[in-house]
Amino acid sequence: MMGDEFAFHFNLVHGRCVGVCIPTEVDDRLLDVLFPEERTLVSALAPARRPSWVAGRIALRQAFRDLGLEPGPILMNRHGAPDLPPDLAGSISHKKTLAVGLAARAENRTCLGVDLEDIPPLPASVEEARAQARPDIRARVLTKDELAQLERVPEQARRRQVLLHFSLKEALYKALHPLVIRHVGFHEASVTPLPDGGVRVTLSLSEDQGTFDAECTWTEIQRHFLTTAKVRRR
Repeated sequence: MMGDEFAFHFNLVHGRCVGVCIPTEVDDRLLDVLFPEERTLVSALAPARRPSWVAGRIALRQAFRDLGLEPGPILMNRHGAPDLPPDLAGSISHKKTLAVGLAARAENRTCLGVDLEDIPPLPASVEEARAQARPDIRARVLTKDELAQLERVPEQARRRQVLLHFSLKEALYKALHPLVIRHVGFHEASVTPLPDGGVRVTLSLSEDQGTFDAECTWTEIQRHFLTTAKVRRR
């Protein structure tokens, strides 16, 4: 794979992150960098899904290799997440033009999540902000406390804030799922993004699920929110 197809390589609090520009199609040159098992899986995917799937695997594998680790073929488990060796933790996300992989060693059964969301442009007026807010996903994504906090955000910046909360909870869900093996709803976590990229996280899972230490981070890169989560069972 040519180096100019890598959008970035850098370290985040929760691991090594690599971004890959999603190709318009998967040609023989890209297939050659995959393991045979991965090529077999790609051939069974719908053509429209192949470019992002391949870019995500390339991103995650390179993130591991940047750490001196070799994950081998990165297939899918029965939940659709990357199927990795037990001593490795990783996650993939993508939007239309960019795929990212987050990688680290899995210490103490630590699980990772990463999410990528397009940052909408700031509207020029309150009227434009209200028009752009449709469909309104606030009630689905935000808890009552988060909705109250949103009222203190200038109206023109609220859509961005809602999407940042959405992204953080998506990353958190990816990190939680291997530990609870069920759907985690948006209202089962409360997040407060901080200006320095940190996040206050409160989980509201049922007691029979156990207790967890959960962390999230956020940053902006190439007009995207890039969010990460790290979760381990206490």
